Amino acid sequence: MAVSWLARLAARAPVPVFPALGMRGEEALYRLALSPDIKRVDSPRHASLLLVAGGVPPSMQQALRRVHDQLPAPFTTLWYRSAPLVELPQAAVTTVDSLDALPGALVESHGRLLRNTVGRSPRLLPDAPPHPWQGLGDDGHGGEGMMGGVPYGRPMAMPPTADLRDGLALDILTFRLGPFFPLWPPGFEAEVTLQGDIIQQFSVRSSPFPRALAPVFHEARERPVAIAVLERARARHHLQALFHALHLAGLEDLARHALRLADTCPSGDIVLLAKWFTAFERRLRRRGFFVLHLPKCGALRKKQAESQGGFAARAAGIERDVRAEDDGYRRLAFSMMTQQAGDTRARWRQRLAEIAQSFDLAARAQRDDMHTAQTDAVETPRGAWHDTRPKDTSHLLEDLLPGLEWGEALATLASLELAALSPWPREEPAETPEEGAA
Repeated sequence: MAVSWLARLAARAPVPVFPALGMRGEEALYRLALSPDIKRVDSPRHASLLLVAGGVPPSMQQALRRVHDQLPAPFTTLWYRSAPLVELPQAAVTTVDSLDALPGALVESHGRLLRNTVGRSPRLLPDAPPHPWQGLGDDGHGGEGMMGGVPYGRPMAMPPTADLRDGLALDILTFRLGPFFPLWPPGFEAEVTLQGDIIQQFSVRSSPFPRALAPVFHEARERPVAIAVLERARARHHLQALFHALHLAGLEDLARHALRLADTCPSGDIVLLAKWFTAFERRLRRRGFFVLHLPKCGALRKKQAESQGGFAARAAGIERDVRAEDDGYRRLAFSMMTQQAGDTRARWRQRLAEIAQSFDLAARAQRDDMHTAQTDAVETPRGAWHDTRPKDTSHLLEDLLPGLEWGEALATLASLELAALSPWPREEPAETPEEGAA
């Protein structure tokens, strides 16, 4: 009786879900963040459900198995537009193809899990330490004498060099994060060496999944499009990026507010949207977003900023924006805005200024029914798209992040857009996935 009562009580609480994002899985994340019935958690150890959203290439399926096995029993999995791992029993798998149906499917799966009417996911990997140590070494603890080896599965603390920043010889820790680390872009994996909380080395092992653009940016490369629609899509893209930065800063109410604004962008009243965003900016400043949560770090050198392009280049003082060359934008008296510092704080000031500018341009273009004039190039939220789409620039981090504290590095990464832009779905070649691939 008591167990049944506790199960009913637990079923009324928001469902703790860990989202493992594959290719084109971001929209599922945004839908979950706006659902009052879902509690998105940043660790699989705090979840009851694992949501795999988007395609997972075969090379990352082993990493997905490791994430899967970290959820505490009992748990189950739900797959949104993704092929389940082949070794999972059918009873423990729920698949969903509709974005609108996703929150309800998660709530239903959680309720069935508590009522013990859905299959529970089994462990997929052997329960063995990655570095065997028991009974090994001079004293059976895995080490060699007092030093060396991997006692208890962990390397001994033997710092070879002084800390990059303050000269202290602290313990060295090398580890890998990704490709499903929720505070990094989906698909991104890196090997990090920390000494204390200072990054000593940063090595990219896997680039982020290509980022999908709103269809209007692809259409703009084929024919003139309504500037109002283009600018609404640009503002929506930047607001979604702001959601991630605010979540990282722990400002959850503001993060959801940014996402609600982004959700309203495609069809909401543009004048009201501009007013709401102005009020939202004031809230950001009052909550200390720029002072308390955005360190002055991660400044791009001129060559790095040029290779990054887009708002990041303009935040470093580089006046480059394809919209300035379009006659449609010229008739709207488009003016380019820039910052000078080129650091994390400057990039967010630049983005917020460009969001406000997009709402203003959209309002005036909608009133006069203005369209773009050129199709040989378009300014995407990621940068200029001329003959080729903007490419992956995650290699910049290997030079940019060493010497930063861990929190500074996360804030720096969140302020950049590193992923390449993916082709329009109709441009992608048909592929036959391997067994178990998504």
